[in-house]
Amino acid sequence: MPKPAFTEPLKSLKGARAWEGDEVLRVLREVEHFHPEGSMVLRAVRDADGNIVDFEWIYANPAAERILGWGVGGLLGHFLHEVPPELGLAGQFEAFHQVVETGEACQQVFPHACNGFDGWLQATVAQFRDGVLVRLRDITAARRAETGLRETRDRMVEILEGTPDCFLSVDANWRYTYCNRNALLMKGVSREKLFGRGLWDTCPELRGTLVEREFRRVMAERVSSVFELMLPGTDRWFEMHAYPSGTGIAVFFRDVTDKKRTEQERDGLLEREHSGRLEAEALARQRARELLAAREKLVQSEKLAVAGQLAAGVGHEINNPLSFVMGNIHFALEQVSSLPEAMVRQALGETTEALEEARQGAERIRGIVRDLKTFARGDDAQLRPVDVHAALEFSLSMAMNHIRYRAKVVKCFGKVPTVWGNEAKLGQVFLNLLVNAAQAIPEGDAEQHRIILTTYAQEHRVVVEVTDTGKGMTQEVLARAFEPFFTTKPVGEGTGLGLSICHGIIKALRGDLTAVSTQGKGSTFRVVLPIRGAEAEALLPVMDTPTETLIVQGKRVLVIDDEPGIASVVRRIIGRGNEVVVAHSGREALTVLERDTDFDRIFCDLMMADLTGMDVHSELARKHPECLPRLVFMTGGGFTARARAFLQNFSHPRIDKPFEPELIRRLVAQSPPR
Repeated sequence: MPKPAFTEPLKSLKGARAWEGDEVLRVLREVEHFHPEGSMVLRAVRDADGNIVDFEWIYANPAAERILGWGVGGLLGHFLHEVPPELGLAGQFEAFHQVVETGEACQQVFPHACNGFDGWLQATVAQFRDGVLVRLRDITAARRAETGLRETRDRMVEILEGTPDCFLSVDANWRYTYCNRNALLMKGVSREKLFGRGLWDTCPELRGTLVEREFRRVMAERVSSVFELMLPGTDRWFEMHAYPSGTGIAVFFRDVTDKKRTEQERDGLLEREHSGRLEAEALARQRARELLAAREKLVQSEKLAVAGQLAAGVGHEINNPLSFVMGNIHFALEQVSSLPEAMVRQALGETTEALEEARQGAERIRGIVRDLKTFARGDDAQLRPVDVHAALEFSLSMAMNHIRYRAKVVKCFGKVPTVWGNEAKLGQVFLNLLVNAAQAIPEGDAEQHRIILTTYAQEHRVVVEVTDTGKGMTQEVLARAFEPFFTTKPVGEGTGLGLSICHGIIKALRGDLTAVSTQGKGSTFRVVLPIRGAEAEALLPVMDTPTETLIVQGKRVLVIDDEPGIASVVRRIIGRGNEVVVAHSGREALTVLERDTDFDRIFCDLMMADLTGMDVHSELARKHPECLPRLVFMTGGGFTARARAFLQNFSHPRIDKPFEPELIRRLVAQSPPR
């Protein structure tokens, strides 16, 4: 701005000149002339009564004139009331007057406009003779910085209050200096109750935790820290950011429970995926070893397959002639036994012995054929009554080499009925369970360990338990014990199929196989089997008087078999008091049944050349369903897949060739009413 034009001439230069000889003023001029801060001396102007009515400049250094906007010497001799209002000094009369009257210094801050620039000045006023010494400082920059800091602080407070995170700060003595709204809500207290109090006094649950350790480290080392933890007493996860702030620390923290749970689910999925990949790789390696072994055994397997087919064919071809050979021998023996005993001894003694020896030989052939059938199709063995104690004893004798150096065997056999099953299959199951029990017990301490075999009846079932005092299984291993290919044995010592196969065998017998185990104490495997029931009775009728020949009279029977000898022996077995009609093929049988369905029993071979017994069954179901309850299938073995499926899905009685004469008579006698 231009230099101010004073409205009045200089009137008091005389007063200023009166101070020129003042030695203190002279020294002041010398000292303050080059000082960067403004320095001025104003004398008090009094009226006749001695009252101060104005102040007159008697000294101003160049810095003061520069700050106020005058050239050097421009202020001398002028009065305070002559200063324009925008310079700010015009309003300081009262302050100067107070200093002169009381002798107490003061400090004033006032706005100042100079050369089009608005700023702020700070005046430090002290008494000097009968006037004041004024030190001027331009504090515009500091004032603006202070204003900016205040605005920044207000903005930061606004941001901290609006953030979804929680925030707090403490001083070097752990006293709260600030808490935002979210932190207060989480704590459940007001700001007034926290400020000035200690962090550890208001949050004692944090003592001894990761929070205290990290906060103290940040306070001591003046470094920042980021960590996650579940707050004590809650199920919530928080992410903490702690960093130095002034002499204390500041902390941002947020609830990351949902993120943590998502991460845990993701980690669980990744871990399961990794575990599954490792298992798949291990399984692939195992399959590679098995494939290599399978290649080495391929030729042998092909030979066994051929041998199995041959055995099935041989068994089937032998069974048909063997049936009528054995049937005729039985018939001859029955006829001989019906003669007077004296005649038998005198005339037919040696003949009777020959027939008995022939019968025994035929029974041996029958056993050989049965073994051939088992070899040909071991998965389709016939079900029959089985003594579980006999199966256990057989399996125990096979497993003793594994057991004798590890444990003593204790038998707790109860009185139990026979079960409906297959002795070979049950023996396989019991053998596997006994070997597993032995392998669960370490060698060398047989006196201290036991394998306990327990049997008892339970309602309509028989229970067999195999208990060992071995190492037991964890719950995780027990849960997977019956899974295919799952094993805890080292590579090369087990395939993990034993228990899975046993479980399948027992399920196929309509039973159940379960296990309980305690790690370090042993395991118990429990086999539950059905007692011989209604299905068994249909397949193998119960004989009321097995030692006496059953007399059947007045029955009409149809025999369907493409083997002529079978028809002849059935006719002889049933007796002359009954009518037996023979059909030598399935087609011939259907022709007979088209004319006449009035038969008490229909014996039908399952496998025939033109139409099989299954085809005959299908035609009867379509045209003559009333005949189905009287149908009995005869089979000599060598089943096809279709035959096996047929026998599993239909409940018609069946008899295996060669058959017992008394069984034929019983089936005829028990025929349903026409």
